[in-house]
Amino acid sequence: MAVPFPELDPYETLKIGKEATDQEIKKSYRKLCLIYHPDKLKDSDDVEESRLRFEQVQFAHSILSDEKKKRRYDQTGSLEEIGDAESDFDWFEYFSKIKTEITEESIKLDKISYQGSEDEEQDIIEAFVESDGDFLSLFETVPHTEITAEDESRVYQIVDKLVNEGVVENSTQWKAYQSKRKQLWSKFVKTQEKLVSKEAKEAEELKKEILKKNNKKSLDTEDDLRQLIQAKRESNLNSLIDSLEAKYGAKEKKSGKKRKHEQDIDEEEFAKIQARLDKNKNSSKRKEKEKSKK
Repeated sequence: MAVPFPELDPYETLKIGKEATDQEIKKSYRKLCLIYHPDKLKDSDDVEESRLRFEQVQFAHSILSDEKKKRRYDQTGSLEEIGDAESDFDWFEYFSKIKTEITEESIKLDKISYQGSEDEEQDIIEAFVESDGDFLSLFETVPHTEITAEDESRVYQIVDKLVNEGVVENSTQWKAYQSKRKQLWSKFVKTQEKLVSKEAKEAEELKKEILKKNNKKSLDTEDDLRQLIQAKRESNLNSLIDSLEAKYGAKEKKSGKKRKHEQDIDEEEFAKIQARLDKNKNSSKRKEKEKSKK
């Protein structure tokens, strides 16, 4: 059976360098599993994308954690030969098995052992340094952190201790957060709540449309869920095209036809859209130059 992601870079997928140790590979793999495991995002519109990323992480780890496969990839830079050597290997079964092994319960148990550990402290240090002391960004990168007052207080104490001990720099962003901690945290929470509320509202509206279209009372099959995900993606695509056209001055001719959905746009149509956007963009630039000359 051919490899599932022949163009994938295992190192890039696990966010590590080629000189990474076995321990570093394992650590990064574990962290990414917690972020992308489908069960963790079961109520999210991004569950399908999460499932794909989760499988890519599993595949990358299966290569880099196996000495022979890792050596073969390092020597050739290709995953095709690995697939040829394991033509009878069932990757679908492998992914299903891994997903079953990493359950919602195991994630909860991992959270208990992770929080307060040296691993968590090291992750906080790395994330804090990488973000130049942006405290709020820790809630997007450190595993198991949740946007709650309890977690804010707990992580704040850890960072404060690290700064006082000189482990991390007392950055400008950290000082700014300290001086207006209550206001900044409250603003951050409200922003996240609005984002979640907006996405939930959009999902509910799309759900109603699908139920009405199919004359159903509930989404009770995988096909129904797939329709909801597809509709959400199409909605996002239309919003993206609208924003691009507004930005570069593109104007659509009025017609009774609705814009085609994502799956209806072939390569030729996409090229035409891109050319039209580029043309308007260049036209805008020329007008700006002419104005500056005057």
